[in-house]
Amino acid sequence: MLYPQLEQRLQASKHALNRATSESIVEQCKQYLALLAEYRGRLYELQGTSAVSQQPASPSLTNEVPDRKTIREAIERTTLERNRTQLLLFSFTTVSGYEAVEIFNQRKYEGHDDWELRASGVKFQGGEDSDLMTVQEAVDLAGMLRREDYVSQNAP
Repeated sequence: MLYPQLEQRLQASKHALNRATSESIVEQCKQYLALLAEYRGRLYELQGTSAVSQQPASPSLTNEVPDRKTIREAIERTTLERNRTQLLLFSFTTVSGYEAVEIFNQRKYEGHDDWELRASGVKFQGGEDSDLMTVQEAVDLAGMLRREDYVSQNAP
């Protein structure tokens, strides 16, 4: 462990993200990303110090002075985790009108699989004007449905 306290906080945050609800998952992603950024920044600082050895001299020194390979591997793991989490967050928070319609149709939302995007909003074919959702309402609802799907698929 390079930064034990920070790594423990990272593990706790990842655990909280894995147990998040559809209401809390966006905030949990943001918190986890902030910790990943802090950890990655510290790794880059550590990588730039002269205390970093090229290769471990002895097993006892390995715990005190990490080698460049260990730091590089930690940066790579952290970067992969950051990218994965950013994509997850992006999928929850960036839904287009077309994606909203696709989500509604896949889920047969309100018993319909014929939702369509119109200039005036989103509604199913043959629906009344009262069935019309604004594009923003449809996008917000689709984002919530996507979060619910993710949480239910990844429930412990």
